[in-house]
Amino acid sequence: MISPDLLAILRCPVDPKRETPLQAQPGYLLCPRCQIKFPIKDGFPVLVVEEAELPPGCDGLAQLEARHTAG
Repeated sequence: MISPDLLAILRCPVDPKRETPLQAQPGYLLCPRCQIKFPIKDGFPVLVVEEAELPPGCDGLAQLEARHTAG
């Protein structure tokens, strides 16, 4: 489980300037803006875009970045 204090400061690495915090889900952290899922391994969030699960319909990082800039 991710501590609430840590969760309060974590942001999506695709667009870390946004104030939207990541949401804790069982086994991963979810960016509510772009729907990317970052795994939690051994209790630690892995905020590496290349290791994250992209949302349905997203074929790559360029599309994901476009979702961030559109909102």
